[in-house]
Amino acid sequence: MPLNDSNCKHDKSGHIARVKAVFRGGQPDRTPLCEQVIPCSVASEILGRKAYTGSSDLSYHVCLAKLRGAAAVEELRAQVFDDLVAVTRKLELDILLVNDSVGRVGVAQAIEQLDEYSFRLSDGENWSVCKFDPASHQFGTVRASWREPELEEVVTIMQNRIAQGPTRREELPYHYQRAIAECAGEFVIAGCSFMSIPMKPGWLEASLLEPELTADYLDLIVEENIAYMELQRQHGIWLFNGGGDFAYNTGPIYSPKFFGEVMAPRWKKMFDWCREHDAIYVFRSDGNLWPVADSLFGQARPQAYYEVDHDAGMTFDRLREAFPELVLVGNVSCDTLQRGTAEEVRKMTRYCLDSAAPRVIIASANSLLHGTPLENIYAMYDTAKEYRACQVG
Repeated sequence: MPLNDSNCKHDKSGHIARVKAVFRGGQPDRTPLCEQVIPCSVASEILGRKAYTGSSDLSYHVCLAKLRGAAAVEELRAQVFDDLVAVTRKLELDILLVNDSVGRVGVAQAIEQLDEYSFRLSDGENWSVCKFDPASHQFGTVRASWREPELEEVVTIMQNRIAQGPTRREELPYHYQRAIAECAGEFVIAGCSFMSIPMKPGWLEASLLEPELTADYLDLIVEENIAYMELQRQHGIWLFNGGGDFAYNTGPIYSPKFFGEVMAPRWKKMFDWCREHDAIYVFRSDGNLWPVADSLFGQARPQAYYEVDHDAGMTFDRLREAFPELVLVGNVSCDTLQRGTAEEVRKMTRYCLDSAAPRVIIASANSLLHGTPLENIYAMYDTAKEYRACQVG
């Protein structure tokens, strides 16, 4: 269903027409909603049963499934998709953001359980010990044999990748296949794209000391991204949840000069491809992007900006004034959602809408966090649902 199809005749729920209206600059029947990651613990509360959806707590359940064998892993992968769709329906979200976190955890690794919450993962050359914290629902590496590559190693990595040439996917991953088969007429299905220089010392040194090699490496990544977006587009996906983190609250990890000369032109190739193929590119990065905002949003020009980080100074009022046509997604502070009151959440959501509607999609500034009260989640979404009615009533 192309973006310029205003009839949306296959739209069974109104979700698709609602999102398309926002990207055309029109007034939707209500503000669209989405959420890119909902932790298992929060999804379980929403659905009133055990659910497996996302965030690092899912990685713990993947490790347990791997111990039981391949059939258990595939069963969990199917359950994750089912639960993501169920929670998307329950919250009446308009965009289905699926993921294959199950497939990304220890794909080719041997696994050994050390105690109730700890696991040793190994690929034959390197190993890591990961642990789940039941209090915070965080799962992460506590020690490992590997280390981050230094400058010389990063240079070798990039040279080898360039010599190898671009890799191309021949088919869509499991979760996209199911989404297209089962939900194409119900939700906007978000595809994916990603480009980033890792926020690690060796890679950042390479961007400074080897800018031409870095640019050639990124050209390869752009080519792979466009090929993958083309595959997704052939299967009907027209919105790509893309981008790549490159900033902290204090600002970008590299200079405006490097961004303007190396990063922005390559991002622009992907954004332009989307415009040429009747598709939408949603750029994502949290942190303070103001030092490169003109280069990114004014010159490279993605159609949308997600993970808009209110706590880092990326506020909807300033962004709307600077970039009138940019669709803004998120901006409701994750900290306010997790620790604030329902009234504070409603106030912040209303501020986002007053500042930037109708080119707005309401979501958390990044992802819902473990421990976020359901009252606050519903306060955010209900405020957005009621906003259009208030405006016309």
